Amino acid sequence: MIDEYSRYVTHMVSEQILADFYIFLIHGYNVWDGGHATIDQLEPTLVEAGATIDKDEMDYGHFGVLDIRLRNGENRRRVLHRMAMAFEEAVASGKVVVVIAHSNGAHFTDLALRMLPLEIQNRIIVIYISAAMNRKTEPAMATKAELNLITPHDGWVKASSYIPFFAWGRRGARGYSGKSSKVANWTRKEIRRHSNWFKLAYLFMTLYFCMKYMKENTE
Repeated sequence: MIDEYSRYVTHMVSEQILADFYIFLIHGYNVWDGGHATIDQLEPTLVEAGATIDKDEMDYGHFGVLDIRLRNGENRRRVLHRMAMAFEEAVASGKVVVVIAHSNGAHFTDLALRMLPLEIQNRIIVIYISAAMNRKTEPAMATKAELNLITPHDGWVKASSYIPFFAWGRRGARGYSGKSSKVANWTRKEIRRHSNWFKLAYLFMTLYFCMKYMKENTE
């Protein structure tokens, strides 16, 4: 099966299938490397396939649990405003806009999407990987289609659901459970940990799922 994944990704690269795509890569809240070891592992291949990548605007630095839970007011608003502005500018460029977010980056993405003007509806493809989000959170109006890549044994996501009075949840481990037809849940039994989607052994598989979903939702 890995051969099938690599063949598909290689075809996407050789044909420059993503030349009209503007892709944001958004890391999780508790990383010191700006997502270098996780979400940024997708960047080289996406660039080779022709995509425009924005990860700098989405690098909001390190947020510890206390920052997120207790001291996140002004800093969080600043980050979300910057994200929303970048999303709006990308939509205005005329390219196909995609957001790929990991962990709590999914939560930040959801909040930023809800800040967009009402005229931006059904325009942005969203891919959440091991999302630290509530399972019933409905997609924002700006969302055209949403894919959740699920990690069933994700201990970090499960633990986040116990933080009281907060919007985190088990979506990354159990999937979306709302009613929107915009949302899909995909999982692979070999992915057992929070960031395994970005490990070298599974990277082509992750790229395959992301690229396939992007392509299917622009045809």
